[in-house]
Amino acid sequence: MEVMEQLLETTPFCWLRCLDLQTLLIFLAVFLTLASLMKVRRSSGLPPGPPMWSLAGNICARSLAPHHALTELSTKYGNIFTLYALWMPMVALNGFEVIQEALVQSGREFAGRPYYPLNNDVTKSQGIVMALYGKSWKQQRRITLTVLRNFGLGKIAFEEKILEEVRYLTEVFKASEGQPFNPNSKITSAVSNVICSVVFGKHFHYDDKTFTRLIELIDENMKIQTTLWVQVYSVAPFICYFPAPVRAIFENHDLSDAVLQDFINQHKDTLNDEEIRDAYLLEMEKERNSPDSCLTEGNLLHNVNDLFVAGTETTSTTLQWGILYMMAYPEIQEKCQKEIDEVIGFFCAPSMEDESNMLYVNAVIHEVQRFGNGEPLAIGHTTIQDTSFRGYTIKKGTFVILNMMSVLSEEAQWKDPKQFNPENFLTENGEFFKPDALIPFSIGLRACPGEKLARMELFLFFTSLLQNFEFYWPEKTSSPILQGEYKITQSPQPYRMGIRCRKDEL
Repeated sequence: MEVMEQLLETTPFCWLRCLDLQTLLIFLAVFLTLASLMKVRRSSGLPPGPPMWSLAGNICARSLAPHHALTELSTKYGNIFTLYALWMPMVALNGFEVIQEALVQSGREFAGRPYYPLNNDVTKSQGIVMALYGKSWKQQRRITLTVLRNFGLGKIAFEEKILEEVRYLTEVFKASEGQPFNPNSKITSAVSNVICSVVFGKHFHYDDKTFTRLIELIDENMKIQTTLWVQVYSVAPFICYFPAPVRAIFENHDLSDAVLQDFINQHKDTLNDEEIRDAYLLEMEKERNSPDSCLTEGNLLHNVNDLFVAGTETTSTTLQWGILYMMAYPEIQEKCQKEIDEVIGFFCAPSMEDESNMLYVNAVIHEVQRFGNGEPLAIGHTTIQDTSFRGYTIKKGTFVILNMMSVLSEEAQWKDPKQFNPENFLTENGEFFKPDALIPFSIGLRACPGEKLARMELFLFFTSLLQNFEFYWPEKTSSPILQGEYKITQSPQPYRMGIRCRKDEL
């Protein structure tokens, strides 16, 4: 309330003090409506869909998570239709063929990122993930791929970095044997430490206050960004001055930026041209006098943030799903462990060379990605020019929302789309195969640059954990809850697991 009082003391808003609460609320409602209507851009060329003013046509007014709402609407309107976020038109794409055509065949036309007022005010569209399509994004992506490759991604040295973290996580798990516990924070810390070894060049203890606080801030912001407040901010940015949840995004972002900037400053103080992790800083030095350089302090900060978030959230969420499914389907866990014992043995650490010989384990990992559906909606795209697509005209700058759930559960693409079933990735002869429709890292120009790293982590973490532990559901009166919760990513509802050390029994 103190912030509101201060706001009403400022010149543009002081006259509002003359209004009673009811009149003030009516004024704000009318103002928001008029402001929103001024932003509406209708186009006769857009695909059909539910009316803008209907509850069905406005994704913000639906009680379902957005990917479920889109899937439901696709049964009536087909795989391409128009709906709205408040009063902003959005073209929804569903199904593998439609999404592949947009992101691959028409990849450049759909390579833009939407203009989110909130995102623009927080990040200024810097970094990689939300950067606008153009020179800066291309340069940031190129350097990111170069750093990952030079750091040893795909090589034995990088495997050892992951396995080192696996061993640390294994010891942490062993300490909790016999006492059911929630593994989420431990898994998140372990996965995050892998990307930290690349970005920061250091390992954090799982209880490190700075490390855990950074993860908490990012998680809280992801939850807030799924609420209606983000859309309200689009038409009424002044709400950030009120004690609304959207204000917390700015505060959290400032706090996390301060932590990341401190790490960057430490590297500046010890800059070493032989250190791979200092590559961006070294490239900045080379282009210091170039007026057209996109290697800026802002881009550096937001690149680090993007790598930290992307390198933590998706993989840790997938591993959390994997453990939950092993408890829900103990017969599948047993088959995985039998294959691990036969191919690797009891005491040798797994390596990526083992992957091709572990057909069933590989199928299970991919099925965890498909059924867990960790990113049910791809990051928003926009058209960078007026685009003709499947008989419709999509104007430049139109928000395009990609429903990945519609691909990962599409009847035409999978043997058993509605159930957790590793057979979706096995032939009749038991050979592993990967259908083209498994696209958890998206496809096309804006596909995740860290896909190869994530795949390595998933195989090495998952295989190692099953080699060491048997996971079981500790509650005798209940069963694992397989319905996820949506917070940009889709993660399992918090659960507790029980473990038994397998190697101690052998």
